[in-house]
Amino acid sequence: MTDSVFFDELYKQFAWFDSLFTPIIEECSKDFFYEGLSYKLLSVSTNMNILAQNDTFFVTKVKINSKNDVYVRISQDAINVILDKVLGKNNRKFDLTEVSELEAKIITAFNNSLYEGLAPHFNIEPHRRYNEILHLTYFVKNESSDNSAKFIISLPRDILNPRSIESFDPPFVDADFIYSPVEATFIVGTTKFPLADIKRLEVGDVVVFENSNSSEMTLITPNVQQKFKIKPNANIVEPYDAATGVNGMEEDMNNSNLWDSIQVDMSAEFDKVKVPLGELKSIEQGLIVDICSVYDNKVSLKVGGKVIASGGLVIINDRFGVRIENISESHPEQTYNSQIPQGEEGEENNQDFDYSDFEVEKPQG
Repeated sequence: MTDSVFFDELYKQFAWFDSLFTPIIEECSKDFFYEGLSYKLLSVSTNMNILAQNDTFFVTKVKINSKNDVYVRISQDAINVILDKVLGKNNRKFDLTEVSELEAKIITAFNNSLYEGLAPHFNIEPHRRYNEILHLTYFVKNESSDNSAKFIISLPRDILNPRSIESFDPPFVDADFIYSPVEATFIVGTTKFPLADIKRLEVGDVVVFENSNSSEMTLITPNVQQKFKIKPNANIVEPYDAATGVNGMEEDMNNSNLWDSIQVDMSAEFDKVKVPLGELKSIEQGLIVDICSVYDNKVSLKVGGKVIASGGLVIINDRFGVRIENISESHPEQTYNSQIPQGEEGEENNQDFDYSDFEVEKPQG
C-alpha cells in the first residue's frame, strides 16, 4: 500500500512537469525552427551526474538573480539533430571543439528563447539563494530523419509556481483531528484456563477473566499500548451463579489426566474498532473514557493468538466475563496435540512426549 501511494505521487509530479514544460518547449521550438522537431520528457531528477554521463554539452547560463542561474544543456548529438533540421543534412558532424560562430549563435539564441518562454512560470525572489536544483531531461527528435538525442534544463525547484487546484471539500483544520478515526483493539483481560475446560466450552457458558477489572481496559494501536479507566456499563452486570457455568465446569476427577490439567493463557479482546483521536487523547491524559459504543461489538476469546470462541461482554463481581455465543471449529488443544511426536506409522506417540514443555499447575490443597 505504501509503495502504491509513493509511486502515485511520483507520477503526479512527473505529469505536472510534463504538462507545464513540454508544451512551452514545443511552442518555442516551432517559433524558432518551424515544425519538424518533437520533444519528450524523459526524467525529473536532482542527480546530474547520471543524466550527463558519456555526453558532451553546449551550455547556456541565464542569470535569474545575483546568486542563481538556470542552465540549458544541449548535448552534442542533440545539436546535430537541430542543425540538420535548420541547416539541412550535412556530411560534417557537429563537434563542440570546432563549433562555428553561426552554430554557436543559433544554439545560444534558441536556449535564450527557451528560457524566455519558461520565465513567466517562475517566481524569483531577489538575492535569495536556492539550494535544490532540478534537472529536466528531454529527448529532441527530428521527425523527418527519426534521429533523437537529449538536452537538460537545470533550474532551482523553489522558483516554480505550483498550480493551484480548487477543492470542493471544506478545508481541514486542526480541530478536525479529534474526529479522525484510528484503528484500535481493546483488551478486556486475561486468565489461566485448563485444556479440559476448553474442550467442554459450550454456547451459553460464561468465562470470567481473573486478570481484569470492570473499570479498566487496555488499548492497543500500532504504536500505543496503554491501560485506561472506563465507566462500567451497568447494563451488562450479571449475578455470579456457578450453575450457569461461570469458569466453573465441574471437573470429572476420575477422567482427568495430566494433559487436560495443563493451564493455558487465554485473553479476551474486542474486534478492531475505529476510535476518534479525541478519545485517544483523553486516554493518554488518564481521564475516564465512556466507550458504550464499543460494548455492542463481540468479544473474541484467544489462546496462542487463535480465536477459540466469541460472545458478549458481561460483568461479574467487578470482573469482566464473556458469555459464549459461538465456538470455533478448532480448539487450541489441537494445536498443542500437533506438537506430539509421531510414530513411524504416523500415530501419536504419547509415551515419548515430554509434558515438561508446558507449565503444569499443581492442584490446590
